[in-house]
Amino acid sequence: MKPRQKKALKALAVFLSFAFSQVYVSAALSGPAPGGVPPQQTLTARLTTRNNQPITVNGNAASSGATLLTGATIETPDQVGATIDLGDAGIVELQPNSKIQLEFDENGNVRVKVIRGCAMNRKKTNVLAGKELPGEMELYSDAESLKTDKKRRHVGGCLLPNGQLGSFGGGGLSGAALTGIGVGAAGATIIGVTLARGGTTSRITPGN
Repeated sequence: MKPRQKKALKALAVFLSFAFSQVYVSAALSGPAPGGVPPQQTLTARLTTRNNQPITVNGNAASSGATLLTGATIETPDQVGATIDLGDAGIVELQPNSKIQLEFDENGNVRVKVIRGCAMNRKKTNVLAGKELPGEMELYSDAESLKTDKKRRHVGGCLLPNGQLGSFGGGGLSGAALTGIGVGAAGATIIGVTLARGGTTSRITPGN
């Protein structure tokens, strides 16, 4: 073999070696790392109000379809309840004449401070296996804190004059409450008085 041909073959071998090494490095960088942590899903808080009537979020009017950010203060007027859907993290249900502060993170930790009125945090039961976020839902006031766990799928209560959260009976909020259909001021007063006297209630009937 002539010297010129040998030089050409050596140059070709070097070029091919370099080209294959670049392909290998590119594939290694683009491929998923074994055992890597999957990206976190984005948690969205979606508001729904009764009959699309407006409520107040951070001092501004908001109605069904609004997206809420963590740290938001939500207030409902008379006869208008609200539901906040946080995807796989759960649902927050807010009664009329109520005020809460909502905080949440990407792990599904949801904290609801009851400033006035009644609210409930509820873990969903129809989340696909492995999709439920690990975080817990907390309902709290300045004097008390209630949290969900594997056996306790919902927590709810009304803020009492002493700062405690009067718990609902075993059935939780009524069907009307679960769909954001609330009671007026008189009904809320009756519930508050019942809880303040040490009783519990599992049904809220509009107009009573």
